[in-house]
Amino acid sequence: MDYQNNRLLLVDEDKSVLDLLIGLLTPLGCEILSATSPLEALKLLESSPADMILSEIHLYEMEGECFLEELSQRYPDTERVVITANSDSQSIIDAINKGKVSRFLLKPLDAAQVERVVIKGFELAALKREVEKQHQELQQLNQTLEAKITERTQQLKNANEQIKNSYRSVVRMFSTLTARRMGVKVTQLNMQLNQMLLEVAKRAGIEGKDLKRLFYAWQLRHIGKLSFPDELLHTPYLLLSPNQQRAFQEHPVFAQTACMMVKPLYLSGKIILQHKEYLDGSGYPKGLVAEQIDLRAQVICLMNDYVELITGLYSERVYSTHEAIDYLSEKATERYNQTLVGFLTEAISALAKQGEAISDQRITSIDLTPNMRLSRDLISASGILLLSADQTLDGVLIERIREMEFNLNEIFEIFVSRKGGF
Repeated sequence: MDYQNNRLLLVDEDKSVLDLLIGLLTPLGCEILSATSPLEALKLLESSPADMILSEIHLYEMEGECFLEELSQRYPDTERVVITANSDSQSIIDAINKGKVSRFLLKPLDAAQVERVVIKGFELAALKREVEKQHQELQQLNQTLEAKITERTQQLKNANEQIKNSYRSVVRMFSTLTARRMGVKVTQLNMQLNQMLLEVAKRAGIEGKDLKRLFYAWQLRHIGKLSFPDELLHTPYLLLSPNQQRAFQEHPVFAQTACMMVKPLYLSGKIILQHKEYLDGSGYPKGLVAEQIDLRAQVICLMNDYVELITGLYSERVYSTHEAIDYLSEKATERYNQTLVGFLTEAISALAKQGEAISDQRITSIDLTPNMRLSRDLISASGILLLSADQTLDGVLIERIREMEFNLNEIFEIFVSRKGGF
């Protein structure tokens, strides 16, 4: 066999022994290095690592077992074999223990035995190299797999985020379509109401996935009204006939049915189904009572009815925020979770101080004073816009309002904002 890829180091102070070993092992075709001292051997190994070392145990420059111990520390994977003329020497035992030699050869040397030992050492070195190669290949494969897994994971995250964004887009699209069908414009009030909802939910301890489902339900709560005729959509609920009210009360069921078509919106649909249920069982469509109603549905019920009160969709009269809160907390206490009503009151007050919510009251022109601010457009009974919202009143504007009332023979409902909460 050809061992030209293997390197052997021979160490012996006796040059004749080295020559003998070189003559015996040259036919193997391996590269043979020789040294007559441990220091020379160590220097050779620095530039030419060996697969196997055959060393005399008795060395003048450094005790053999010390030399072999040094080799085991510097080159732990190199096969080490002891050559000695004395098999009973304590130094052999020390060499085996300290130098971790694999075996020893007795002088006078047996050519066949030496060859077998060296070949065995080379085969072991080849096996170690193969194992190391496979280990490196495995490491490289692992690194490649890790990179691919990382890349794939990122791709899945990106895809998942795209899907989430798609669902958000679907929700926004249907929310916008529903608002347009109902004749509602996307205004600052809508954004304020969204913020108000989140503040109430936060105070109620609703977060994470529950909050996301709640928000989707809030955005889609009117989707069941898309097929309603105009008279159902634009007539205040209390002004509808009994038959019309019964037809109107089907919208939560229609909304849930629509949400069931999109799996991630299924749980939001269940919330929408309950968002017109009242704690006293007077709601619809199933007449559920307190403990049967999801807390998130209770939040939407409160917020939805608050919106209907301040926009005139519940009764013909438009409520101020103060009047709406008074209705929710004083006149219909049996319907609503009063803890949530308290959270809504706190949210309105906090956001109003930051200029992010309306906190207003309804007054007549007699009670107007300078520095009051119009919280809503001032519109005549015939639908003419007289003054836009957000105008700060002074003496001149107040006189103009009173003059317009006289000329039109009307008593205006004027909504003005005030600082602080309720």
